[in-house]
Amino acid sequence: MVVLSNGDAHFEPAGAINGAGTYETARLLRQRYGEQAAIILIGPAGEQMLRGAGIHNLDGQGRPSRIHARGGLGALMGSKGVKAIVIDHSGDHKPKIADPDRYRIAQKQFLQALLAHPQSSIYREFSTPGILGTCNTFGALPTRNFSDGFFEDADLLSGEYFRQLVLDRGGDGGVSHRCQAGCAIRCSNVFAGTDGKEIVSALEYETLGLMGSNLGIGSLDSIARLNWHANDLGLDTIELGASLGIAAEAGYMQFGDEAGAQKLIDEIRQNTPLGRILGNGAHVTGTVLGVRRIPTAKRQAFSAYDPRAIKGSGVTYATSPQGADHTAGHTIRAKVDHLDPRGQAALSRELQIRMAGYDVLGTCIFASFGFGTAPGTISELLNARYGWEVGEDILHVMGKHTLELEREFNRRAGFTAVHDRLPEWISTEILPSTGSVFDVPETDLDGVFDW
Repeated sequence: MVVLSNGDAHFEPAGAINGAGTYETARLLRQRYGEQAAIILIGPAGEQMLRGAGIHNLDGQGRPSRIHARGGLGALMGSKGVKAIVIDHSGDHKPKIADPDRYRIAQKQFLQALLAHPQSSIYREFSTPGILGTCNTFGALPTRNFSDGFFEDADLLSGEYFRQLVLDRGGDGGVSHRCQAGCAIRCSNVFAGTDGKEIVSALEYETLGLMGSNLGIGSLDSIARLNWHANDLGLDTIELGASLGIAAEAGYMQFGDEAGAQKLIDEIRQNTPLGRILGNGAHVTGTVLGVRRIPTAKRQAFSAYDPRAIKGSGVTYATSPQGADHTAGHTIRAKVDHLDPRGQAALSRELQIRMAGYDVLGTCIFASFGFGTAPGTISELLNARYGWEVGEDILHVMGKHTLELEREFNRRAGFTAVHDRLPEWISTEILPSTGSVFDVPETDLDGVFDW
């Protein structure tokens, strides 16, 4: 373990937490270092250096449920022999603000814009499952290993059903939960079982899509239980759900079978050969099991939006430096014909620039609702915080520069235009829910970063 405090950094033996799940690891570390310590940790999947492993952080109640999920970061941490990083909370860590009054004014303007945005209210009331019905209507909800975009039991996973079920059960459950202090949207949640006891927090849309409809499972309780085990192992639920969908396609479980999915997850926990295949992600799973429909770009699993139905997001999946990732430039809210390949590359380009800029700022993706309405607050907050005088184009400046750096990193790692593509099957296999394939021209894909 790495222990950081004011003016000191040292290593300590991990001891009993070696091999422990994330929940037990968090409990033991909070017991040892206090409930105010910031803790970053990995689960058994990270220790096994599985490519689907993430790095977990604690939420306000000490749950190891906020995860740096994509790209196998947990495996990187595990490769260095680091089980956890503990940051001592003592001392004054408040940032110094160059112009506090100017900062408060800009902060107020941003919060007013954020809270007035209708999408903020939707996520506050329904959490991220609120988007599921829209995706199903668009025919974009991954179903049975992306063989369809419409799930017949979507109503049982929808934000409306989710909210009512949580409220009816009461107990530990709740909607409009903060994942961290100070959050104004409160899009997180706590999902409880029929006995009112917590199963998992939070149960997010991406998990419902990849470990629910993608596995043919239409039960919130089933998905929540699988979600808890994924968290405890330290696995990204997008990557794991995609791997399990491929395994079902290959006959290793039945679609719709929670017990079958759990048995495969247990293989990962036991570090069996099959478990290592699954834990290493969708690309490895599909390649080893001989499945043609492998939903990945740059060997990273598709998020829970089929790119044949939302083609702008498909462009992002293909061209984003980090591979298939909706947070890199998701186009679902754009007022366009999502089935028309024309203009999708330009749309993706604009959103990739913006989202790379937001990543530099370190803001939640949903902060874009406020910044999009009041874009001038970005430069005002930066100028007041640091004493700068940057212009209102700073988001684009930072976004473009970041993408250029990321693409240069990829170039040096051997990536070329050939890697800015989706798999061949997505361009030939018709999506039944929409009758479409992914048909954005390759020349458009090659021109995304020509600014």
